Amino acid sequence: MTPIISIEFTARRYHATPWGTHVNEGHVEWPPCPWRLLRALIAVGYNKLGWIDGPTGAARSVIEKLTCCLPSYSLPLNWTETHTRHYMPVRDGKAEKNAKVFDAYLRMGGFSDRLFVRYDTSLEASEVAELSRMAEGLNYLGRAESWVDAKLVVATDFDRPNSDLSWIGPCDSDHFDRVRLLAPLGSRQYDHWRSETAAIAEARSESETIIAAESKGKKATPAALKKAKLSATVAYPGDQVAAMQTDSATWQAEGWPQPPGSRWVDYPRPHSAQLSTKFSDPIAVPRNVTSQTLVNSVLLSIDGEGLRGTLRPSLSRALPLMELLHSESIRLADKLGLGHLPELTGMNENGGPLRGAHTHAHWIPLCFTKAGSIDHVLIYAPSGFSSNSLQAISCIRWAYAKGIHKLSLNVVGQGAFADLAEQVPHSSMNVFGNGCVFESATPLVLRKFLSRGKKTVEGQIREELRERGFEEPESVEVWSDQQMVSRRLKGFVLCRKLSKQQPPKARSWAATIRFASPPTPQPINLGYASHYGLGLFQSV
Repeated sequence: MTPIISIEFTARRYHATPWGTHVNEGHVEWPPCPWRLLRALIAVGYNKLGWIDGPTGAARSVIEKLTCCLPSYSLPLNWTETHTRHYMPVRDGKAEKNAKVFDAYLRMGGFSDRLFVRYDTSLEASEVAELSRMAEGLNYLGRAESWVDAKLVVATDFDRPNSDLSWIGPCDSDHFDRVRLLAPLGSRQYDHWRSETAAIAEARSESETIIAAESKGKKATPAALKKAKLSATVAYPGDQVAAMQTDSATWQAEGWPQPPGSRWVDYPRPHSAQLSTKFSDPIAVPRNVTSQTLVNSVLLSIDGEGLRGTLRPSLSRALPLMELLHSESIRLADKLGLGHLPELTGMNENGGPLRGAHTHAHWIPLCFTKAGSIDHVLIYAPSGFSSNSLQAISCIRWAYAKGIHKLSLNVVGQGAFADLAEQVPHSSMNVFGNGCVFESATPLVLRKFLSRGKKTVEGQIREELRERGFEEPESVEVWSDQQMVSRRLKGFVLCRKLSKQQPPKARSWAATIRFASPPTPQPINLGYASHYGLGLFQSV
């Protein structure tokens, strides 16, 4: 099978700075160079396919085959180069001045416009499967804001008579206006390059060792010469696949002008004036997005500390973290002069609590990647968010947690809860599920004292479900302490700050709730501090 990778730019933007140019020069690397494409696929293997010591088996063989051939491109029909300008504050001593920064990118004209990359090589079935997994795991290409949806397609689909795709490949003719792209060497070419350059480096290092020894009136020993040869060649990767994974800081420290195992290849330069014949048309709006769409959910991602940003706050400290994020949104709203935001504060204009069944924002901790660690936050308000509330939330950039110096937060999605539920990944915390059975994901703290009758744990759960508009459940099964310990629902922070309202009793509970039919898709938060992560239930 001849592999063809189909790439759709979901945000209709492509950001990538060409090799050898500064980001402020305003140039865009187009088409994406072969070196960038292969390194992006290799990164998917480490981040999503579980590679630890690099590609092995079919994954390694497919990368080796792709490095040995130069791809051909079929470019989208509607695109143009554009840019934005930003004036960034820069501290110059005690003074502050503004530096103009260019952000150049390509803007695609249509939502269905795709870039096709074809490699003229034959792959085995196992190699096709590995390449398909790598392509489907690709989330962005170039800079992180260049979101893509990639997949492997069958080459026979483009060999039909009605196929209107045109391909551009490497050119040697002087009749073309050229663009230089960085590409990998083939395996044999790399081995030849490495043997030649390593031999030169060994000879130079050996000569320097001899000269240094003679300057001290000594003679260089065989052990010293051997050590000098080894140190001269250790920076050279063993093969082309290893060269593709060399960090930029490594080869730059060696003083090399470009990555090891790379070469420059000329391609015909595409011209937007020839290709974007329909770009003067107004930009279409997706059919499922209108000005009347209710935005009642916002999803934030949390990047923690550590080498890969994987050190994140524990779920047991959800309450203080959610309180902190809520306070930060209110602080930013006041700072920006956004006015009174009842969907965030939960207060009316007179400072009293809102009437209704918890229609203001719930700050819900989520664990997508690792059980017990908060990596996302869902902000859900049944009444919906105003544009000012969304602005305040989107301005939240930093937060702090116990044992972690600083957390970075970014908005990764917003819209209706039901639409968001279709796009989030499956995880151990299934808050977005729509089943009939729900069980505790965080401990429940009762709002009222326990008593016989309706003030039992089960009675209070049923009462609050009715307040929030849920149908009467078939059954409510309260867990024992042993069950809560086995589910790791003990040891949570159960009380808000001392200046805030405290629970009647700092005692945690958990339960399983069964409905006769699936309720309307929405989070289930019950009890004290249910707006800050406690009393959260997940679908089973």
